[in-house]
Amino acid sequence: MIGPSKTVGSIRFGCFDLFVETGELRKDGMRLKLSGQAVDVLLLLATNPGKLVSRQELQQNLWPGASYGDPEHGLNAAVNRLRETLGDSATEPRYVETVPGRGYRFIAAIEPPGVTAEAETSKLPPPPRPLWRKRKTTIVVAASIAIAGLLYPWIAPPIERARRLSELQQLKVVPLTALPEIVMSPTFSPDGSQIAFVWWGGNPSGSGQLYSKVIGNDNPLLLTHSPVGLNTLSAVWSPDGRNLAACRAAGTADDGIYLISPLGGTERKIGSNCGSMFLGGALSWSPDGKQLAFLSYSAADETLGLSVLSLDTLEPSPVKTNCKKAMLPAFSPHGDYLAWACADNPNTTPVYLKRLNNGRITELFRSAEGVAGLAWSSDGRRLVFTRGFPVGDLWEVPLASPNRPVKLPFGHDAKDLAVSFTGHRLAYEQVHTNTNIWRLDLSRPQARAEKVVTSSREQTGPNYSPDGTKITFQSDRSGNHEVWVSHSDGSKAMQLSSFGIRFTGTPRWSPDGKLIAFDSWAAGEANIYIVDPHGGVPHKLDIDARGNNEPSWSHDGKWIYFVNGYDSGNPRIWRVASTGGRAVQLARNPGVMPFESPDGRYVYFSREGRLWQVATDGAVEQQVQGMPPMASDDAWSPFGSGIYFVAEVGGKREIDFFDLNNRSVRTIHVLDGPPPEWMGGVPVSPDGRWLLFAQLDALSSDLMMVENWK
Repeated sequence: MIGPSKTVGSIRFGCFDLFVETGELRKDGMRLKLSGQAVDVLLLLATNPGKLVSRQELQQNLWPGASYGDPEHGLNAAVNRLRETLGDSATEPRYVETVPGRGYRFIAAIEPPGVTAEAETSKLPPPPRPLWRKRKTTIVVAASIAIAGLLYPWIAPPIERARRLSELQQLKVVPLTALPEIVMSPTFSPDGSQIAFVWWGGNPSGSGQLYSKVIGNDNPLLLTHSPVGLNTLSAVWSPDGRNLAACRAAGTADDGIYLISPLGGTERKIGSNCGSMFLGGALSWSPDGKQLAFLSYSAADETLGLSVLSLDTLEPSPVKTNCKKAMLPAFSPHGDYLAWACADNPNTTPVYLKRLNNGRITELFRSAEGVAGLAWSSDGRRLVFTRGFPVGDLWEVPLASPNRPVKLPFGHDAKDLAVSFTGHRLAYEQVHTNTNIWRLDLSRPQARAEKVVTSSREQTGPNYSPDGTKITFQSDRSGNHEVWVSHSDGSKAMQLSSFGIRFTGTPRWSPDGKLIAFDSWAAGEANIYIVDPHGGVPHKLDIDARGNNEPSWSHDGKWIYFVNGYDSGNPRIWRVASTGGRAVQLARNPGVMPFESPDGRYVYFSREGRLWQVATDGAVEQQVQGMPPMASDDAWSPFGSGIYFVAEVGGKREIDFFDLNNRSVRTIHVLDGPPPEWMGGVPVSPDGRWLLFAQLDALSSDLMMVENWK
C-alpha cells in the first residue's frame, strides 16, 4: 500500500514549496490556506511523484478504518480544493493528473529533491531518554488514541452540530427585493453580485417575466417580453455568466428552454419541453457549463421526468429518478452529484442523490411535509431545503448524516432557493399569504359576504358544530397548521392541537358535539385523531389500516368515513367504527372528501372534479348524474336536498347549489377573490342560514438573502 515516503524537509515544484513536517504550502514564499484532507492528499501524491495512487489508497490513508461518513465525497472535495489552490485543471493538469476510474498521479517536476531520511542519519541524535519513560509515554499515547477512536463516532457529530448551529446563529437575513405582488425563482450571477428572478407585477401584461438587478440596486432590468410570460418556472444563470437559461411552461407552442442574455435581447430556444405548469425549480446548470438538468412534462401519462441536456449537441438524456414526478434538480457545486426530489406524494417526499462518476442513486432523506425548494451549500457537503409544500421552513441535511436534517434558525414561509457558491450568499422566496373564512347569509340573497374567522395568516377547512354556536377550522396563526375552535362569529378562538407540523387539519364535528375528528401527519404518515372541543390531548384513532385522513362522521355517530391511501397516491373511501378497529373499504375507485348523504343512504365523494356516490354498505358506486364539474375536489359540502359547491364560470369562481331532486343548478354567490389551494368544504350551519367558505385575500412574496452562507 502506498503511503507518505520518508522525504523530509520541503518539496519544491513550480512556484510552490511544500513543507512535509508541517504540511505548510507556500507560493513564491507566501503561505497559502490549505489544510485538512486537501493538504494530506498533496503530501501523499507529492511524496510519490509519477506513481499512480489509487482512490482506495488515498481514502485508507485519509480515513483509516472509517465506517461512517462519505469518504468518496470527502476525497472529491479534497482534490477539488487542492486544484483550486494550485490553480490546476482536471482537463489540462499541470500538477495533479486524474486517471479515470483509478486514482491520481503527481506529474509536476520536483526540484531539488527534499532532504531524505538517510541523509539525516549523519546528524548526531540527542541523548536517549530512559527506557521506562519511553514505555510509559507510549502506553499513555496509545491508550488516548484508542479511547479517542472509540468515542469519536459518538462525540464528533454533536460537536459538529453545535459548531454549525453557532455559525448559523451569527448569520443575518435581509430583504433582497421589496417589489409588489409575486417575486420568485431567484438565481445568482456566478460572482454573487447580481440576482435574476421572475416577477409578476412589473409589466402591463400581468404575466411573469424575467428580471435581473445588481444587489444593492433597486432598479430591476426587464429581460423577457413574452405575452404569456414564464408562468411558474425556473431560471438559472450559466457558470460563465454569459447567459440565463429560462423555462417557459405556459401551456402554449412557445413552451421550452431558452437562453437569454443578462442584458436582455433576443431569446434563443434550445429545448422544446420544460417543466410543468405547477412545479417550479425546473432547471440546474452543471458547474462546467456543459449540461442543463431540466424537467419534462408528459401530458399522456401526467409524469414529470428529469433529463440532462448537452449544451454541445442539444440532445437530452433521461435520468432514472425512481419516481413519476421529479422536481427541483440541483447539480452539486463540484459536479459530483445531481440531486432531485420526488413529488409523487407531496406529503411524503424523498430526495435522491446520483453520484455522477458511477451512476449510483441513494436516498438522502425523506420529508413528511413535502419539499418546496432545494439547493447545495457552497462546499457541497450539505443540502439546504424548504420543508413543507407549497411553503415551509428552511432545513439542511449533511451528506455525511443521511436522514438527519436540522432546522435552520431562520427562514419561514419559504419556497424557491438559490445559492451563490463563490459569493457565499443564500436567497429564498418568502411567501406572504392571507386566507380568511367568510360567512354568507343564505336568507338574504343580496347580502354581501363578511369575514368571520380572520388573522394575518391562513385559516381554512371550517366546520359548524351541531348546534351552530361554534366553528372548528385549521389555521397556521401559531406558526404551523393546527386545529382551532371559535364561537360562530369567530371570537374567542382556542387552539386544540399542537403537533408543530404543516399538515394537520380537516376538522369535523361529531353529531353530538362532544368530539372533533381531524387528521395529521405528525407521526410521519397520515392518521386520524380525536379531541375534546373544550380542550385536552388528542389521541390517535386505532385503525387496522395505515395512512388515513379526511375524516367525517355518520349522522348517527357510529361510523367515521375517511380516505385511505393518500400517502401512496392511491386514495380510496373507507369507513371504521367511531371507536376504531377494523376498517372496511367502500369505494373501489379513487376518491377523496367523503360525506354521508342527508338521508344516510350514500356516501358522497369527489374524484377529479366530479361528484360520486356509493352506498354505505359499499354497493352501487356511480357518478352523480347532472352534477356540473366542481372547481376542485375539496370545494363542496352536502346539505338538505342538494350540494353546495364552487364552480368556475367565465374565468370567475362562484358558489352554486345543485338540487338532487330536480337536478337543477342555481348561483348563490360570486367570490370576490380566488379560493385557496385547499378550501376544506363549504359547510352550512344546521339551521340553513349561514354558509362558510375560505377565500385567498392577499398573496405576495419577497426575496430574502443570507450573507456569508457556506
